Formats: sequence, structure tokens, C-alpha cells
Amino acid sequence: MLSRVAENIFWMSRYMERSNFQIKVFHTRYIAYQDGASTESWENFCDEYQIKVEDDDHSFGNLLSKALFDIENDSSIANNIFRARENARSAQDHINKDVWQCLNDFHHQMKDKSLIRQAKYGDPISVFDALVKQAMVYYGVIDNSVARDFGYCFIELGKYVERILNCINLIRKQWLLYGEDLLDNDYSSWRYFLSSVSGYDFYLRNNLGTMEKERIFYQIIYEPLFPNSIAYCLQEIEKFAKHLQANSNAEEKDESVEFFIGKCIANVQFTRHPRSREEKMQFLSKIESDVYEVVNIFNQSFFGLVLKI
Repeated sequence: MLSRVAENIFWMSRYMERSNFQIKVFHTRYIAYQDGASTESWENFCDEYQIKVEDDDHSFGNLLSKALFDIENDSSIANNIFRARENARSAQDHINKDVWQCLNDFHHQMKDKSLIRQAKYGDPISVFDALVKQAMVYYGVIDNSVARDFGYCFIELGKYVERILNCINLIRKQWLLYGEDLLDNDYSSWRYFLSSVSGYDFYLRNNLGTMEKERIFYQIIYEPLFPNSIAYCLQEIEKFAKHLQANSNAEEKDESVEFFIGKCIANVQFTRHPRSREEKMQFLSKIESDVYEVVNIFNQSFFGLVLKI
């Protein structure tokens, strides 16, 4: 496999994971907004997702339509889907027809004018349902039809790298907003937070229905059985990186790949659990820095040479 093709597949997966993650976050934010729960300001929302508002229109429908469908917004889901599709186009010989068809359908769905109008002026729930369904089709196609070769490994590496970075950003923002200032008897914002990472049911099953911020933090960082936790994602990254190394030619193997992944895992497992907000921010920044270091090693080891199957 050519290194440029591997990189295309890696970034296709990253853009799709980013889109799926944002869809869930926007969906949960809309539900919280409808329930009258405390949420971050619309100004912060616009800054984070680079939304330009005309005529001071901060209505949820206008902001949502721009975050989802505005092609002039570099961070919109429509643009992420477009980038995923373009990367897939450059790697069509190494992804099957079903994956390409799924991405192509998703791209055209993001241009559907009826969905755009529904998001802006109607009930966004039907829009979220359509987008979530299409995202699930994509993940189903990947799981059930893609051969477990180098291409699949790069899909999984891209997915889990992006998931870690998204989770770090989300838990960092959540803790800064509500980690220490929230009243002990008001956990509604944390319930919505867990829902946005598909972790609410898992949390309730493992914590007897009690809501504690430290236990939520533990689940997001350390829980090895929760597929959106940082520990779980690092385990998967290590597994697929080892598979790539084991099936590469001897001259193509790079021991630094396993070293930096192992270093990142060790920093998560053996660093003293952070207690204060400052310690948590430093801990999350360290994990983030380690993950970017791993990505840089991928760039050097996987995307700068020719891998042969």
C-alpha cells in the first residue's frame, strides 16, 4: 500500500469520526436546550464551531443549520463529510464499493435542501435522526464488509485517534464549565455530557444510579470496557499498530511506533489520579500532547514510505 493511500484512508476515518462525534454533541445540546437545562453560551458555541452570525440571529435553528450544513464554515459537518469523501476518492482501490457508496450518499444528504430547511425552521430531531442513521450505516459497512488488511488498520487508527482528541476537548470544556462550580445536587449537565458520548446507560449500570463527577471523569479516562474512554481507544491503537508492524517487511518496521504508544498508555495508567481542576487540565493536556506525538510517529513511519501487503 502506498503511503499516500494509507494517509488518505487514515484521514477519511478521522473526518468521519469527527462528524459522528459532533452530530451526537449537537443532538444532545438540542435536547438540553429543549429541556431548559444549563448550557454554555451561544457566543462560546459560535466561537468553537467558527459560526458567523448575520443580523445577530442566535436562534438555535440558525446556529444548528450553519454548524451542520454551511459549506462556508470550515468546521461544519458538511465540510468534514466532503473531506472524508475526497480522501476516500483517492483511495478507491483500497476501500470497497460499499464504503464509497455510503460516503457518497452521506455527502449528497448534506446537500439536501429539505434537511437544511428542517434544521433551520422545523424540528431538528428528524434531521438528527437522518444523520445518525447514515453515520451508523457507515460504521456498519466498515465493520461488516471491509477486509482486515492494512486499509482496515488505518481506518481504525484514524477513528480512535480522533475519538481520543474529541473526548479530551469535551471533558476539558465540561470540567471548566461545571467541574467545581456546580451545586452537588444538580447533575443535569453531566447527564447530558454522558449522553453526548453514548455513556449514560453504561454509567448507570456500573454506578447504581448515583451521579458523581469523579466517577464520570474516571469512566471517560480509565474505563477499559467503555468504547469511548481514552484507555480503551489507546488499547485499540496499540493493537492495530502492532498488526501493521507484524505484517510489514523487516526494513519497514519502526520500534518507535510501539515505544510512543506504550509511553502514552503508561502515562494514563500510572499517573496519579488528578484531583483539582488544575491537575485535571494538566493531565488532559499531557495526554493530548502524547497523542499528537503518536500521530507524528505515524506520519514518519506509515505515511512516508511504501507498505507492501
